[in-house]
Order: sequence, then C-alpha cells, then structure tokens
Amino acid sequence: MALDQDNDPAFLVFRGGPFYNLQLKTNLLDGTDLKPLPRALILTAIAWGIPLLLTLVAGTAFGTLEARPYLLDPGTFSRFFLAIGLFIFAETQIENHLSDAVRYFFTGHLLDEKSLVNAKAAIRKASERLDARLGETICLTLAILASIFLISNMQEQASSSWAMTINDEGRSLSLAAWWSIIISNTLFWFLLLRAVLRHIVWALLLRDFSRLRTRLVATHPDSHAGLSFVGRYPNGYILFTVAVGSVVAGTLTHQVLHGTVTATAFGSIMGLWLAVIFAYFGIPLIGFARVLGKLKRQTLLAASARATDYQRQSERNTLGKNVVGDGEKTIKGDEIPDPGKLYDAAKKLSPMLVTRSTLVPVSAAALLPFVAIGLTQLPMKELAPILKRLLLL
Repeated sequence: MALDQDNDPAFLVFRGGPFYNLQLKTNLLDGTDLKPLPRALILTAIAWGIPLLLTLVAGTAFGTLEARPYLLDPGTFSRFFLAIGLFIFAETQIENHLSDAVRYFFTGHLLDEKSLVNAKAAIRKASERLDARLGETICLTLAILASIFLISNMQEQASSSWAMTINDEGRSLSLAAWWSIIISNTLFWFLLLRAVLRHIVWALLLRDFSRLRTRLVATHPDSHAGLSFVGRYPNGYILFTVAVGSVVAGTLTHQVLHGTVTATAFGSIMGLWLAVIFAYFGIPLIGFARVLGKLKRQTLLAASARATDYQRQSERNTLGKNVVGDGEKTIKGDEIPDPGKLYDAAKKLSPMLVTRSTLVPVSAAALLPFVAIGLTQLPMKELAPILKRLLLL
C-alpha cells in the first residue's frame, strides 16, 4: 500500500500496484525497503547484460565506430544500463522527498482540524490510484507499442551493426537485437512511464492539498507563506532527471561525434530540454501558485486599507485633524498598529514555489549528460557560455 497508517500518514509513491506486488512476491523488495541496489543490478543485467553476452558470442560486442558494435552504441547504453539502473535508485530518493513534504503538511501547523481529516482522505485516494491495475496496464501497453515501433525503425538501418546484418540475402535482426527489443526496450519504457504515472498521482495529490483550508500567512519568513518546502520536491528527482537526460542526450551522440551539430544548435536543444524539465516539475505546483497569488493580493489590500487608518490616525495625533475628510468619529485609546512591515513582507511573497536554489541542481542534473557528450567535440570556450546562461548563473 502507498499509505502508511501511522498518526502522521506518509505518502509512499513507489509502493502499491501490480509491478510492486510482483517484486514483493519474488523477494526483490519487501514492505519496508525498496532494495534499490540488488534490483538495479538484476534489471540492468537482464536489460543490458544479456544482450552483451549474446553480442560477445556473435563477435559484435567490440569493433570500430563505423562497425557500430554493441559497446559503442550510446542509445543502448543510456537506455538499458544508465537509465534503468538510475530509475531504480531514483525510486528511493523520490519517495523520501515526497514523503517528507507530505508529512510537513501535518506537522507544520498549516491545516486546521477539518483540513487534516480531508488531507488524510486525499492521501487515501492517492493510495488507491497507486494501487490501481489500469494505470500500469496502460504503461505496459504503451511500452509494448514502443518496442513494436522500434522493430520498424531498425528495419530502416542503412548499414550493418550489432543489431542487424545487411547483405545480399537481405536484412536480419540478431538474437541480441530481438532480446533488446522484446525485453530491454519494453522494460525501459515501462519503468519510465510508471515513474511518470506516479508523478501524475503526486500532482493530483498536490492539487487536492491546494484546495484545502489552510492557515497560511503572507508574512512567513520563508517568503512563500510557509509552503517553501513543497517547492523543494524536485530535488528528489535528481537521479531520475539524469537518467532521462542521458537517454535524450544519447540520441544526439551520433550527430555530435560526426560533427553535424553546431554549438548554437546544441545550446538550443539543451534549452528546449530544460523547458520540458521545468514544466514537468512546475505544473504540479500550479494549484499552490494560485493560492499564494490570492493570499498575496488579499493581504496587500487588507494591509493597505489598515495603513490608511493608521496614517490618518497619525496625522490627527500630529496636526489635531485630518487634512482631508476631517470629522470622523474616533475612539480615544484605540491605537492602530503600523501595518507597514506586514505590507512589505506581503510584497515579497512569491507565488512561484520553485526557486533558484531548486532550479540550479535540477538544471545541472538535466544538462550533465549533454555536457559529457558536448565536450567530446565542442570547444569548452563555446560550451561554457551556453551552460552559464542555462544554469542562470
């Protein structure tokens, strides 16, 4: 189950669902530990190791770059070795960060009694979504379709490689290629889509939380009315971001190695990739951005109105009357506190929960695979200014 039944409920985003239950039955994990290391070793051995053994037997594991051997295929290495392994390790990192964020809603005095009950109901609803068979069935179906598409794509290869032999007799896929298509590629896409599915469940949970009655205050020292902890959740996705970035960057490796990508084009691709990453992490926070925007407007209006009363009182005390609109009834001894500091604090409130302290680590993780590839062909003096701009330094 994705819901811990303790007093402070924890949102355990990678618990529940058919794939989780299958791993429980095969002792790949248990109810208290996701066991990322043994699971990563086993799944990468299945996805990348077995095709390696098959290509070693076939004599296509090593060779020149033109021969396109298995060990020099960046797409295969990034998807079946790096990405699958990092996906598994990322599960624990993501789950811990999201669980801490949810727990703080209960311990941070942000919700009233009724909202605490509703928040627990929202977590139970999220737990049911995580346990549902339909979501992972769709993920598996899409993963199989992706593998079918890969077969047709490989048939269009212009030259022989570890995956395909092209000769006078025609084209034939190797045994390693069939394994990679049926098992490795399907596993890769399933794990990726499953992670995205659970991110959607997290986004829906945040949406439900944003609709609760809260005890937010615009003058909170975190500049986000007490919600800054929510905006730090993307830091839990560092490994996941590196994994997906490796796959995206891996598709560019062939063009980069052959010098067909300019520094300008490479920078544009990295910028577009960052925009996708920011959208992926920013969209779940839209609900809270609306809440904070409304809180800021209401606080500024209320503080402004109170400031008018305060300043008119100060004017009367100094001049003995109000220059404009004199004659108002006042109650002696009813001193109005100065709302100036509250107004200034409300002006500084930012509805955007994702801050620079969050963006820089996530951006660095997203761009790291691109930098590794870019450095093989692009001069550092051309690459450095691009990175500086993209990292907002």
